[in-house]
Amino acid sequence: MVELKQRMQCQRRGKGPTVVLVHGIPGRGSAWDRVVEELAPSFDVITVDLLGFGSSDGFERPTIENVGPSAQAAALADLLDALEVRSATIVGHDFGAPIGVLLASSRPDLVAGLALLAGNTFPDTPIPFPLSVTTLPVLGPLVAHVLFSRPSLALMLRRGVGDGSGSPNAQVYLGDDRQQRTIAAIFSGALTRLAETYAPVAAALGALELPVLVVWGDRDPFFSVEQGRRTATAARGTLQVLDGAGHFLPHERPAELARLVTELAAVAR
Repeated sequence: MVELKQRMQCQRRGKGPTVVLVHGIPGRGSAWDRVVEELAPSFDVITVDLLGFGSSDGFERPTIENVGPSAQAAALADLLDALEVRSATIVGHDFGAPIGVLLASSRPDLVAGLALLAGNTFPDTPIPFPLSVTTLPVLGPLVAHVLFSRPSLALMLRRGVGDGSGSPNAQVYLGDDRQQRTIAAIFSGALTRLAETYAPVAAALGALELPVLVVWGDRDPFFSVEQGRRTATAARGTLQVLDGAGHFLPHERPAELARLVTELAAVAR
């Protein structure tokens, strides 16, 4: 376990080329455990707890400024420098995807290859109802309080999987009260300031010059396969669609993800 002034912590297993696994929201580093089991015999695998999640320090008042994608990418870069990682394959799921894009843009020396799994990287992604209500001036905060409560987030976990997969572990993905506050702050901040938060991500995505793999489940209820296709096109990358999979790919398809990451790492060396 590594702790820095930037308050981000990680776990590290295995030996070989470095792979860094960045979780989404809801989530934490241990959401990757089944993928780590597949990768550790061949790779140096680092899983991080993002700021405000798991074992990393949080904030009394989390905001999109201190726990958003830009802040998380900067903290991740500092962590990898402290770990003396010279180059790695970065794998970002959900919220981890824009973090990975910003890291690759700001620190191309650290990122040899990038895998983006079921995550938004655009400022004009349509916000479906009822999430769209959270952007309203007066009613929005009240609706957000309900939608980002623990029962509602637990329902999201159950809805987010495809056929043949049980729900992800709510305690791992939702965590304690502090982690839930961070989740709510990121959701609320990103929804109300979508263009401001994601315009830099989209610009960085289109300027990447490295191998990019985009992975999507064809039964993802949150982001359509078309979103994955758009992501791959913008990054001049490759799209891999997993039949029958939902949104929580590290939980649902660990072996397939490990195989795809292994193939990406071989190209990225």
